[in-house]
Amino acid sequence: MGRRPRKRRRRHAAAAAGEGPDCFSHLNEDLLRSILSRIPTRSAATLAAVSRHFRKEIPPLLERVDSLTLHEPHAHPPLRATPPLILRRLALAPHRAIPPSSFRPILDDAAQRGLSELAFRLTRRKRLPRNVLSVKSLAVLDLDTCAVPAWSHVACPCLRTLRLHRVAIRQEIINKILASASCLDTLEMVYCTGLGTGSGGGCTVESSSVRNLVFRPTLKLAQTTIRASALRTVTLYTRGKVKRLELAPAPEVRKAYLHIAKALTTQESFRVRPFLDAGVRLECLTLRGHAMKVLSSEYEDIPELTVMFQDLRILSVSLDLSSAQETVFLLKLLESCPNLQKFSLLAAGTDNDKDLPPFTDHKEKLASISCLTTSLVEFKFRGFRPQQYQKELMVFLLTQGKKLKKVEVEFEKGQADAVKKILSVKRAPIKTTSSEYGSHYMVLDYS
Repeated sequence: MGRRPRKRRRRHAAAAAGEGPDCFSHLNEDLLRSILSRIPTRSAATLAAVSRHFRKEIPPLLERVDSLTLHEPHAHPPLRATPPLILRRLALAPHRAIPPSSFRPILDDAAQRGLSELAFRLTRRKRLPRNVLSVKSLAVLDLDTCAVPAWSHVACPCLRTLRLHRVAIRQEIINKILASASCLDTLEMVYCTGLGTGSGGGCTVESSSVRNLVFRPTLKLAQTTIRASALRTVTLYTRGKVKRLELAPAPEVRKAYLHIAKALTTQESFRVRPFLDAGVRLECLTLRGHAMKVLSSEYEDIPELTVMFQDLRILSVSLDLSSAQETVFLLKLLESCPNLQKFSLLAAGTDNDKDLPPFTDHKEKLASISCLTTSLVEFKFRGFRPQQYQKELMVFLLTQGKKLKKVEVEFEKGQADAVKKILSVKRAPIKTTSSEYGSHYMVLDYS
């Protein structure tokens, strides 16, 4: 093949250098400014290679930053006095000796420049500036280790994500935020204090827009009420001093993680059954702590669940094997999951084999549960002990599970030989063992 003609090479080189047909020269300054305001700074800078007109006009218009982190408010004026300047994200992390209130003018200035993400983190719980919740353009707000003043002005209609970690905040402020942020999608409240007053203090989250909720209270919180009908994912913890728990129905929920701690008193009032009854579209359900005990008490009066979880594919439970009530509820739950694919069982209870019920009491019921024999693909048994009940349960699942592809067992080191003997009832093509944090694992792969 011959070499490309010299004139043609020059034409291609000129086009590559941005000297080709200019389609942007007719754009005025206002239109260019509008284009630049809608794209990241790096992308806006690369537009200089598009045309001669852009290379000339973009630099004076590119008076913006995407992200800014400040530790001191008076070190250097962070924002230019002459607009326009678009600030997308602002992170404030002042030193211990700097009062957070000194950042109030900066927040007022950033509010005029389209600020959409704000993060405020302190070294201890000091009061934030009262205007931190009044930036109307905010879409994401992260507060960490701080206190929200009770007199704060709340006006954040565009807020979609709110993360509160180790924040002292009163219930009245939470109510104002939820009322103002009608589009709030994600809410995280982890170790927040000051929500209620007195020994019976509690927290109420009531919203029709929140879809993703993480709620992990402090030890002193005694009451928790969650009313969020639009929930899709929920992670909920309770602590030992809780006396009242209300989890309202959320028909659209897909993923739920419920960890209910053991209450210190016997006068607790828990209502979780309405939430589970309405969760017909659940795809993943995790029950930890004493959640099985609470639900088994609420469902004790019915022979079987009135709802079928057709979409439930993943189920993980912590079960007290010495409790007949919890075991019966687990059988009811498994019976209502005809398409279950992954089942994880964390065994708890007693080391005394005599305290466990005979396996024959539940064998007939297990044999009638369709998911264990027709759809179950993966089974995990955590805290396994070679006791008679657990041994017969494991043998039943290994022999009856027609579609089992993976079995994982966690046990103590001294029980390795006994566990291997039990699992040998169904030999696997691939068998691996490992140890982690003092526990030993054996994985059988049948795929």
